[in-house]
Amino acid sequence: MENATKALLMAGGVLIAILILGALILMFNNLSSYQNTTQQGQAEAQIVEFNNQFVTYDNENVRGSDLYSLLNKVIDYNRRESTEGTGWSDSGQEVRFVPMKIIMKIQSNDLSQFSPDGEQRLIKLNSYTIDANSNTFENSVKNTIDKLEKEYGSDSLTSLTTALTKIFLEGNPSTQEKIEAINNFNSASKKIKIKLKSNSDSDVNTAWSTLQDYKYDIYSYYEYVQFKRLHFKCTGTNYDKQTGRIIEMDFESIGTFN
Repeated sequence: MENATKALLMAGGVLIAILILGALILMFNNLSSYQNTTQQGQAEAQIVEFNNQFVTYDNENVRGSDLYSLLNKVIDYNRRESTEGTGWSDSGQEVRFVPMKIIMKIQSNDLSQFSPDGEQRLIKLNSYTIDANSNTFENSVKNTIDKLEKEYGSDSLTSLTTALTKIFLEGNPSTQEKIEAINNFNSASKKIKIKLKSNSDSDVNTAWSTLQDYKYDIYSYYEYVQFKRLHFKCTGTNYDKQTGRIIEMDFESIGTFN
């Protein structure tokens, strides 16, 4: 009788242990499932948050100024966060995300309106590609703009391009017209000034020659101003099939300036 009681107690203990173990396993599975669901939800939220930075540009009318901001954002993203370890990331880690690609096409008729005299100095191509392997826009446009704004100041450059026709005169201007043009430059420019010693022909022509040295830079920045005024449409947006992130956006100019 005593042995039977002990056997029953042992069996009961084993059963209780099995029940407790089963409950722990069930709780662990539920916890793992919850964690997986939470992690999946967080990952999906991160994808939505990432894509929201770019979907606003997926429309029929994007100003060049907004597109310029997008291009800078993609350049920064490709360098800092994507394809890490390939030389395009500042952190030098392993690959995390597929780099983004932007293709921007400018119609020939639109491109011809960038330059005030028909000579393309800054924006010379009808198509620019920004991705991990090619960055024609940064190399030929953005770096130049950054340099000009540092040298002249963005406010001064805006004023100089606004007063363009009053500064860089066509034909054979008189001495007095040259003096007025030089004064117009000095009024618009805050960081750089042209010294005019006197109103003599010799001193005026010397200052006038100096003024012409700035023409290339100011005309280049004018092209940038025109680019910001030009409107584009998004012609395609592609998503990564595995991550759901936007990996490519294509744009084409539509011929509207304002």
